[in-house]
Amino acid sequence: MGSSVTNQHEPSAARRLRAAVLATAVSALGLSMASAATPDISGPWEILGPISQLTTLAGGSPPLTAAGQELYLKNRANIEADPIKSCLPPGIPRALTQPGFPFSVVQGRDYLGMMLQWNHLPRIIYMNQEHFENIGPEYLGQSVAHWEGEILVIDSTGYNDKTWLDESGLPHSEALHTVERLRLQSPDRLEDMIRFEDPSVFSAPWSARLVFRKRPGVLIKEDYCLGRTGQGYTVVK
Repeated sequence: MGSSVTNQHEPSAARRLRAAVLATAVSALGLSMASAATPDISGPWEILGPISQLTTLAGGSPPLTAAGQELYLKNRANIEADPIKSCLPPGIPRALTQPGFPFSVVQGRDYLGMMLQWNHLPRIIYMNQEHFENIGPEYLGQSVAHWEGEILVIDSTGYNDKTWLDESGLPHSEALHTVERLRLQSPDRLEDMIRFEDPSVFSAPWSARLVFRKRPGVLIKEDYCLGRTGQGYTVVK
């Protein structure tokens, strides 16, 4: 007859040791499998193409309230007041959509960092925790995240209202709440499905889709904005 997994004649201490070793092995296997299931999105990324105006997933304009429409028309009538022309941080998602300004993702257990080349900005994302008391409102907001299988879910609040969401002047208030769902479409394509909610500016929540391309070998350089010059801004690289 084959040997039994549990030997009744085995001393109780030995049985407990065997059980502990087995439990440890199973636990380690589970951790290894969980780790292996977490995609590696680290490295340099850049928006796939220029985005002058965000649209909904159906290709339409974001649904604006009357107050939101008024703010939008005001921004569009004074496009030279674009905050980034005064070197203010672009905010989210605009900080990720600047052509020629890549960002690098650094993955860790407790934090995930997006090191933005634009004005050398860091975006710190706190992993596996709830939102906490914020020192904001802030340009990049406060971001917490967790993995849902192969999708990284980034929940951000605590934004100030000083940024535009896109080049066209799409506004938001301090009530802005974004939820990003990042997933690898392929080893060199990263998709960001981002949901916007801001009751004072948008009449309903809406979502947009961003796609980034991997930039192997690209280094995030020092980059400092020096201020308004004519029709644009000067950047020292």
